[in-house]
Parts: sequence; structure tokens; C-alpha cells
Amino acid sequence: TDNTDLPEISVYKIPSSGDPIEIENEMYYACDTGSSDDTNEPRVGVIPLVVRNPRKIDNINEYIKCLSIAHRRIQFRKKNNICDFNDCDELIIS
Repeated sequence: TDNTDLPEISVYKIPSSGDPIEIENEMYYACDTGSSDDTNEPRVGVIPLVVRNPRKIDNINEYIKCLSIAHRRIQFRKKNNICDFNDCDELIIS
């Protein structure tokens, strides 16, 4: 949301939009994948799960769009069956 560079992380495969990513004990969601202009190395844009001071977000609509992609991948489950939020044992981001 503020274009801050985060530390490099190693991943088995490049995350898709909406994939959860934990960086320094904070949860983020992949939003934008591509490569760096300079080095052609893969880069992933992320959005934070928790936004501190949301008034500073330049493009709130883009943030909400990325968050909705991640939200569509959330499932509530109980004993491996999809269930209602109030009656579930697990929250899974697929």
C-alpha cells in the first residue's frame, strides 16, 4: 500500500495473486507478480492483511481489488467439509 521494499524471501514457486505470504511475522497476500526491470529477477507485489493508517493508501480501490482476490480463496471448514463461518474448525486459504 505504501510501496515499501520488504526483505527478500525464498519460495518454492512464485506465488499467484491471492496467495498468502508471511514476511517477518506479518501476513501479506500476493497481488502483483512480474520481474524487476533491472535484473529480470522475479518480484511479487504484496498487500498487507492489516493496514495501519488506511488514509495513507494512495489507491484504496486497487488494495480492495487485490484483497477480494485473496478473500475468494478463503474457505471455512469443519471435518473437511465447507461450513458456515459460525460453525467451523478451520479457515483455509486455498
